[in-house]
Amino acid sequence: MDRNEPGPSSPPPGGAPSQRRVRPRPPGRRRRPTQRFFLRGLITLLPAVLTVFLLVTAYRFVDQYVTGPVNSVIYWSLENNTLGWQALRAMGIDPHADEYLKPDALPLELQDLLRERGSADPAFRAALEDWRDDHEGLFVDLDAVAIQSTRLRRDVTARVPPVIGVVVSILLVISLGSLAGGFIGMRVLGSAERALHVIPIVRSVYPYTKQLVDFFLAERKLEFETVVAIQYPRPGVWSVAFVTSSGLRTLREATRRNLISVFVPSSPMPMTGYTIFVPADEVVPLPFSVDEALRVVVSGGVLIPPHERMDISAEEALTRAQLPGMEQALARKTADRRGAAASDAPPEEESPR
Repeated sequence: MDRNEPGPSSPPPGGAPSQRRVRPRPPGRRRRPTQRFFLRGLITLLPAVLTVFLLVTAYRFVDQYVTGPVNSVIYWSLENNTLGWQALRAMGIDPHADEYLKPDALPLELQDLLRERGSADPAFRAALEDWRDDHEGLFVDLDAVAIQSTRLRRDVTARVPPVIGVVVSILLVISLGSLAGGFIGMRVLGSAERALHVIPIVRSVYPYTKQLVDFFLAERKLEFETVVAIQYPRPGVWSVAFVTSSGLRTLREATRRNLISVFVPSSPMPMTGYTIFVPADEVVPLPFSVDEALRVVVSGGVLIPPHERMDISAEEALTRAQLPGMEQALARKTADRRGAAASDAPPEEESPR
């Protein structure tokens, strides 16, 4: 190649160098089609998966801690006392029937009589009834009277399905709510709460759990109906918060400012957070409902109300915000290089006069 021949990057002969501006490329790489399809499928699938997960988790919690204990009490009341046996016989289940007999739990003489004559023999039936009468009372241990508890539970469950525990639990909650609304019920519940406040370990937990439940489930109007944005945890960083009260009188008198109390929920568990006091003139009211604000917090800012969504994506907004800074950094770097080159140049010699 001829040295005089202009190269691809050389300016055109006879002309000034090109003043074309080189625009910095925004950060980030373009996703491949496979990555885009995977993310799109993940976004489509995750809401359904999370919904099923939450429903299954709620069902397991209710089954283990609510309906499970209720069903256990119901089955115990039917199987382990003679009054419950009367109800079972009315449903066609007789715990004294041969199908529930447990031969290994019988005394040796009854086991021998059973092997010799069989369970239908009148002598064996009479001896078995006499032995059981001596061991049966109001409450019965099934193993002590040679009754198969597992098989009896299977038949009882078939006649009394576990869903009965859900119905009984709902009826108990409704009954308790009706009782708590009356004069006698309020006195009883008040006495029970005062007793819980005296127990050493319980008194450290119960008052706060009750406040938390009242905070979300009480029938009275919640005191925070206003959703605001505040500069927290530092100026320039904004957080969603709920106005909870008009603040503390001592703080207002000490600072001579109108400080209101706000609750700043944390993501993704909005039940935890921080209670802080901020000047009322520094909060920005947001056109959100409480439910919409909670969805914003739980989703980490993904579920924005439709009327608050921007026309550009988050990546585009970030790119627009970063480009001026990148251009300024590039200009500063160029100026620094020129200054360094000028300082490294040898000083010019003075001409003699």
